[in-house]
Amino acid sequence: MARRIRRAAAAAFAAALMTTACAAQENQSASDEIPIGVSIELSGPAQVQGEAYQKALQLEADRINAEGVKVGDRTYRIKLVVRDNKSDPTEALQVVKSMIDNDKVVAIVGGGSSPTTMSTVDTVESRGVPTVSMGSSGAIVAPPDKRRFVFKTPANTNLVVDTMIEEFQRQGITKIALLSVDNAYGQAGLGAIEAAAKAGKVQLVASEKFTDADKDFTVQVTKLVAAQPEAIVVWAIPPGSTIAAKNIKASGFTGKVFFDAGAGAELFIKGAGAESEGMYMVHPAVLAGSKITGDSPAAAVQREFFQQYSAKYGNFSGFAPYAADALRLIVAAIEKAGSLDRTAIRDAMEQLTYDGVTGRYEFSPENHGGVTKDSLILLTVRNGTWEPAQ
Repeated sequence: MARRIRRAAAAAFAAALMTTACAAQENQSASDEIPIGVSIELSGPAQVQGEAYQKALQLEADRINAEGVKVGDRTYRIKLVVRDNKSDPTEALQVVKSMIDNDKVVAIVGGGSSPTTMSTVDTVESRGVPTVSMGSSGAIVAPPDKRRFVFKTPANTNLVVDTMIEEFQRQGITKIALLSVDNAYGQAGLGAIEAAAKAGKVQLVASEKFTDADKDFTVQVTKLVAAQPEAIVVWAIPPGSTIAAKNIKASGFTGKVFFDAGAGAELFIKGAGAESEGMYMVHPAVLAGSKITGDSPAAAVQREFFQQYSAKYGNFSGFAPYAADALRLIVAAIEKAGSLDRTAIRDAMEQLTYDGVTGRYEFSPENHGGVTKDSLILLTVRNGTWEPAQ
């Protein structure tokens, strides 16, 4: 009896040790993880963006965790807390609040669009959570004194327009028309085009809008063509950009067609088919993939990411670099700060000069916007693929 009691006691002690060891291991594992929130569009009208973002973030997380994140004398792994904001600004706000309150994230990637970011900026500001958006609207990061914790990866809208206007001038185009989606992203494009027209850089002869729910823009395109522009500019992501390309081609319009970077998804050319041949887009150089020239640090990063993403997923999306850089910038800021304190991360990010997948970032207290203008190039569709136009 005594022997059985001793054996039972020994077994219980061993079990207790194992439980304690497992608990310690779990606690150690949890303490070595950096929770980073991700608010992206995995459903709804902007789903094409969200799917590319998710793939890019997984690729980057695997790369980063293979090396670890150095904070002082410790090495951490990142833990992505991914939530679907359903392409809805109201849902995006709830997602962000939940990640801050429940998941205790140190930083946030997203939203993936201008509308799903704009609804959250006041919250992340008041809660002091560094956030890197993939939305393009300049209002995301302006005015800088009210957007201290908010940054973004796409180029500022005015830089995209300036690049277009340089090409208009080169081709002798003076009259343009604009077709844009009716949301914060499209409004930013319209505002930048109108500002350029007011400054005398180009003449805007007509502008029309469409909603995410519209399936055909023939009425809008007909009005634009009637104004006799020399070029039509489209500010939209797929499927809107794809519909626009088809409708413009069907209208018999013989002028030039320009898209902003939102058309850079892999589904644009696939959806528009031959109708997109010869159309232009302003986009970061990474979309040119293996045709990227130069030996700059940014060019090397772009070629590597293009090859890795394409090899893993079978194609390339122009949206992917924005999410990849959002995560890279957050990790770079954490390592620069040597801290997981949110304010310290924000302060470090504001001082970053960084060569990313999208291009070169030069943040400052006055500039939390995306890549520099020289990171943008003009692309055109040739034989069913995007290639440098010049």
